Amino acid sequence: MTTLKSNNIQNVELNPQDKGLKILFVPRWYPNRIDPMPGLFIQKQAGALAKKHSVQILSVHPDPDCKGTYEIVNSVENAVRACHVYYKADQTRSVFSKLTGIIRYIKAHHIGYHSLMPFAVDIIHGHILTREIFFAWFMARKQGCPYIISEHWSRYYPGNGTYKGLIRKWLTRLLLKNSSGLITVSESLAQAMKSVKLVHPTTRVVPNVVDTGLFVPPSEKPVESKAVILHVSCFEDKSKNISGFLDAITQLYQSRNDFRVLMVGEGPDYQAIRKYSDSLGLSDGQVKFTGLKQNTELVGLYQTASFLVQSSNYETFGTVVIEALACGTPVVSTNTGVASEIISNRNGIIIQQSSVYEMARAIDQMLNFYPTFEWRKFHESVARDFSENQIAEKLTAIYREILSK
Repeated sequence: MTTLKSNNIQNVELNPQDKGLKILFVPRWYPNRIDPMPGLFIQKQAGALAKKHSVQILSVHPDPDCKGTYEIVNSVENAVRACHVYYKADQTRSVFSKLTGIIRYIKAHHIGYHSLMPFAVDIIHGHILTREIFFAWFMARKQGCPYIISEHWSRYYPGNGTYKGLIRKWLTRLLLKNSSGLITVSESLAQAMKSVKLVHPTTRVVPNVVDTGLFVPPSEKPVESKAVILHVSCFEDKSKNISGFLDAITQLYQSRNDFRVLMVGEGPDYQAIRKYSDSLGLSDGQVKFTGLKQNTELVGLYQTASFLVQSSNYETFGTVVIEALACGTPVVSTNTGVASEIISNRNGIIIQQSSVYEMARAIDQMLNFYPTFEWRKFHESVARDFSENQIAEKLTAIYREILSK
């Protein structure tokens, strides 16, 4: 039996910016009632666009606690019309449950699309290949409008290696070919996709939005008896290489003791990383785990840190690098994501080879001269390239370029 629940928003008035383009986002990842974290960068992008255009979101999520087979929850979030469709998820691992899940996943998109009717859009923006882009393509055909793809996933990098399967690769290339353009969040990701033969003649790089009104530098940097090295991540060691960072810190403690480390975040490898830190003999006074910090708490940590270290093996973007710089904090980073595009000798150090020795060497070097940076100038460069307005302008230009064709 299909049970639907809909919070009607048809009479909710948006801001006068509705006079702009009509855009439908179809993302694979988007914050929802089950997990508010995935796709935050997509939500911020939609919010930035909604200040100039009419933006709707159609997002589908499996939910074992769904009250019916399907549940529609409509809302307006920062002037963005969000339609979340939840479907009952069978948590057993049988073949039947997997087949049921696929059928419900497909039908949830169908239900969500028709719940938005009647509506017409100028362009459909699908986020994250592959399966979600199939629905973006299908809806674009129904609407008689173009669709564009934004990719955020790291699976194309050799260190990730999850872009596999003949059918997946064939469908991905087909959907990309039929789209009106490809957007990646960094040149690094564009090159990684090119290396696996995913290319489009209209490929553009548009970075993620950084809230330059929230992430701001302090009036003055605190004077600490010991340097404070900050690491912020989602604690997933395969990509973030947190164990490698701790190895480098352990090596550095053998020659100097004028610093301490703050490890910020949580994730699937959080407990394993804490145990690994203990196994290296690192004390709480040397390495402190703070757990997840957000918003003003996180800003405060950025502002008071001496510098940030991003130790990742691969990144599509690297939000923490930009947030730290926006707060006037220099950065040591592996050459991943946007690091090489934003870090120079005026605001940090790039680690060219991701090894424990090179990381320890770069951190050692930064400890010697981090106070000499003109940190008050960092924020201006971030605002110029990553603010809401800048990203909205870039996306608008791409949409209009496509529609003009």
